[in-house]
Amino acid sequence: MNGSARDDAFDGNLSTIWHTKYTGGSDPAPHEIQINMGASYPVSGLRYLPRQGGGSGAANGRIGQYEVYVSTDGTNWGTAVATGAFANDASQKDVRFTAKTGQYLRLRAVSEVAGNPWTSAAEIYALN
Repeated sequence: MNGSARDDAFDGNLSTIWHTKYTGGSDPAPHEIQINMGASYPVSGLRYLPRQGGGSGAANGRIGQYEVYVSTDGTNWGTAVATGAFANDASQKDVRFTAKTGQYLRLRAVSEVAGNPWTSAAEIYALN
């Protein structure tokens, strides 16, 4: 598979996922996904839900180290509003930071929890 659609990370369906390319070679980290919220809002957090379900590939692409950015124009991102590392499990992860107004939210996956060259997400949401 050459990856899954980015829109799958915003569709409210936990059984669909966004996944970076993993067949025929992989693009090395970091990977990123951007959310255009359609208008400017004060954003004070991000919710990340790793892919769900069992099976041998369920943990593939879980984000390890991350950076979060907010932008007014989707071009100028400035410095990260939050950085850290997620636990290696399928639970929902909330990242909170001082509110910043913007139209665009970017989650940058610096690494995958097992060191693999993939990133995946069941759902990603902006929090206010």
